[in-house]
Amino acid sequence: MHKTFKKEEFSRAFVHALVAPLGFNLGKFEIDDDSVDVAIKAKYDISAKRRNPHLDVQLKCTKSSFQKDGYLHFPLKMKNYNDLRGENRANPSYLIVVCVPENDDEWIEVRSEEMLLKYSAYWYSLKDAPLAKNKSSIIIKIPKQQKLNLDSFKMLMDKASECIAL
Repeated sequence: MHKTFKKEEFSRAFVHALVAPLGFNLGKFEIDDDSVDVAIKAKYDISAKRRNPHLDVQLKCTKSSFQKDGYLHFPLKMKNYNDLRGENRANPSYLIVVCVPENDDEWIEVRSEEMLLKYSAYWYSLKDAPLAKNKSSIIIKIPKQQKLNLDSFKMLMDKASECIAL
């Protein structure tokens, strides 16, 4: 399998591992024509403003790490940038970048009673991103604080249930 496809599958598995304990449902689209690789859906109590919140996610996987300025500098294709930006999307949309070791043999470590997925994932919203005139790609600077974990995923879904996109 080509490394690009390995990265795609690993990023999907990484996100799936995070949403499963939260009880969220991960759905995959056959055709990615609007920069949405997966949709993540939840079922909230009937008293929630939106009881079936749903996040649209563009997944990326990279060997990049954080720069000295405290940001992950990720080159995003302009198509993805333009598809994910703006406030007029039906559902909150996020870019999720999974950072992995260079060597794909090191992405997973299986121990006697646990499995470790390396390294981390980060989320980024392009809702308020300005129109850009770049032709092919743009560098997105993702802060370290936007690490994707159980708490941050729950927070993003909670905000979606309140009809708020970050």
